Amino acid sequence: MPTNVLTVDYLIIGAGATGMAFADVLVSESGSTMAIVDRNDAPGGHWTISYPFVRLHGPSNFYGVNSRPMPSDEGKGNLASRNEILDYYDRLMREVFLASGRVTYLPKHQVDETGPGHPATARAHSLVTGETTEIVVRKRVVDASYMNITVPAMGRSAFDVEDGATLIPINRLAELDRSPERFTVIGAGKTGIDACLWLLGRGIDPDRLTWIVPRDAWLINRDLEWQAGDIQPLLDLQACRSAGEVIGSLEEKRVIIRRDPDVEPSAFRCATVDTGELAQLRRIKNVVRLGRVLAVGATSVTLDEGTIPTTPETVHIDCTADGLTQKPLRPVFEDGAITLQPLLPCLLPPSAAIAARVECMDGDDEWRNDLCTPVLNPGASRDLLSFYSIRMERMARWSRSPDLFEWLVRSRFVTAIAGLERMGEPEAQGAAALLASHLEELLKTDGA
Repeated sequence: MPTNVLTVDYLIIGAGATGMAFADVLVSESGSTMAIVDRNDAPGGHWTISYPFVRLHGPSNFYGVNSRPMPSDEGKGNLASRNEILDYYDRLMREVFLASGRVTYLPKHQVDETGPGHPATARAHSLVTGETTEIVVRKRVVDASYMNITVPAMGRSAFDVEDGATLIPINRLAELDRSPERFTVIGAGKTGIDACLWLLGRGIDPDRLTWIVPRDAWLINRDLEWQAGDIQPLLDLQACRSAGEVIGSLEEKRVIIRRDPDVEPSAFRCATVDTGELAQLRRIKNVVRLGRVLAVGATSVTLDEGTIPTTPETVHIDCTADGLTQKPLRPVFEDGAITLQPLLPCLLPPSAAIAARVECMDGDDEWRNDLCTPVLNPGASRDLLSFYSIRMERMARWSRSPDLFEWLVRSRFVTAIAGLERMGEPEAQGAAALLASHLEELLKTDGA
């Protein structure tokens, strides 16, 4: 196949939310050139194949890129829809990135290999024509696909499906052209919550709905006013003397909520609901807690800890893809490479924008990595402590870099880091650092 040659400062692998947030800062705050290579036909990553009724679970101004607000940024309940997000990224690519004259966009392309050296050389091929492009990279190869966010439409189910059983990914739920006898939602994360709320919102009687919940999870209360900047409810956690007390205090303050008042959650995956959505979810009484699904049959569903009856006329909805994958942590900045990972749990676009801003600042990679230490996304309920301790620690750490702190408080993402503006005060900075240390100590004690 013919080979094209392209020379740029940066090669960005992935045009999803992470890659777009990183590229946006480079376009806005440097004169660098870049190539953005993506397997999809349009920017937006997993949003390009997500279910049609999906929305953000958190405020829109926690998402997207720094230079351009989303239309739904203003007002309470500003949860951007899939269509809004895809239009946002499409316009950003056309009106900002390509219009700059410094970005080359290669959709429907796969990066095959990247070689070492300065400059490095990468090869990408078109998934449509097979044509190869050789990309000479003067500065860094940026891996914006490392976290590998997945949705149900990306692959087959993780469990067996027997003949006669009806199983669909959530993407096909809105395509139903008949009313089945029952619905069974498999999965208790953000996607499972969305499926339940969609069915209830379309008038399905809760008695026709079964919800398979492998683990109950703590949910963040989206209604709370303090999330706009008042961090005092978190600073009060300094008085807690155990991990259990911290979680109990967060629940008492309504920072976190549980779906079932009688079930102690064992998981935390950053999903958020408001009190109206919580009331809807509590209408579902047929909740199955027998572990993960192993097989879906025509007359029964087999789980880790038992079997439940089903029927051939029941539509089972697969909501089990892991949107918060746990990947081994590696340095964000390495010689000739950047691997984008969360710097704040569950907040990849702000994390990518911060990494890009640090890349544009003077300093060596040891200094950059000190500011941009990656973190794991939460999974268990005890991770609530690290979720909040990391936020406190990062606010204190970033406030000690005047250039980064000034950029952050002026950035669109400042509302995603509640209380950051206060970190200009030495007293608040010290309180945040002290709380972060306290919560980490409680975690160590709990682990022991």
